[in-house]
Amino acid sequence: MNTRIVEEFKNANLPLENLKNGNVLITGANGLIASDLVESLIYLNDDMDLNMQVYALCRNEEKGEKRFSDILSNPAFHLIIQDVIEPLHSDIVFDYIFHAASSAHPGAFNTVPVDVMKANFIGTMNLLEYCKDQNTRFIFVSSSEVYGENFEGVEFFDETMNGSVNPTVFRSCYPESKRASETLCECYKKQYGSDVIIVRPAFIYGRNILDTNKRADVYFLRQVLNHEDIVMYSEGSQVRSYLYINDCVSAMLFAALKGVSGEVYNIGNDESIITMREYAQTLADLGGVKLIYQPQSKPEGVAFLKTTRCILKSDKLKKLGWKVNYSLEDGIKDILSV
Repeated sequence: MNTRIVEEFKNANLPLENLKNGNVLITGANGLIASDLVESLIYLNDDMDLNMQVYALCRNEEKGEKRFSDILSNPAFHLIIQDVIEPLHSDIVFDYIFHAASSAHPGAFNTVPVDVMKANFIGTMNLLEYCKDQNTRFIFVSSSEVYGENFEGVEFFDETMNGSVNPTVFRSCYPESKRASETLCECYKKQYGSDVIIVRPAFIYGRNILDTNKRADVYFLRQVLNHEDIVMYSEGSQVRSYLYINDCVSAMLFAALKGVSGEVYNIGNDESIITMREYAQTLADLGGVKLIYQPQSKPEGVAFLKTTRCILKSDKLKKLGWKVNYSLEDGIKDILSV
């Protein structure tokens, strides 16, 4: 991750002093969003002398140590090896918990849909139980998939829209368990007074993508990082808005530090609306590779999202002071410059 993100956050009118002397837990720490959040907090901690302790929870110790090799020796960093479907056993009082543990890729949806649901729902319940009697702000990392398919004539999704997901197909393991977990968060707030925030990221891209993620747009980026031509197996007419990881992490901190308890915040870039093919072409152009269209040679295991249009309105976050700092071109150039 680019350490210039520290200066971006310091200049973003964020009350970073609220993190001082705090304990922060991030689950699913090996994932794209969570791992960059972990590093951002460590860099902020060192730069601003916040005396914060950052706990990164993940299932695989080897992958965790590899991902965080640059900060393993940092005294403020702590690696916790555990599956979130097991109750958290610790005596630490966390000031903030970011729950991002989830298998958010087609391979998991197709092979272990029950495990996907467990991580989302049971994992969420375990963490909410842990912080139920503590003064903890719980930030649940949901997904744009909770909205399902677009309704006719709808250009954007905002937080007031309920969405539409078919609960009787196994592919719904991910969006339905995210939806149920959002409800669970609100139920803990109602019954126990828990301090909960829900964020819904959409189409986040960054360099630290997992090898297990076979999503089409992730595949495109992986090809460019490997200096290989992008092969597209569909027309790529789906409309998306892609948000760079630095802007996503910034949005999560705005929600955590300035958000209103019980509220939901979309995290997306409605200032850059393009088709998947245009996204792939931009990657190819900036990465110096070719975009090749081969609809007849789709390999097994490459899956495509069926949602034809997914644009999130992030006006609620913008009212908190958040803004998008990276255009698509800026984000890709930043990735390729590392």
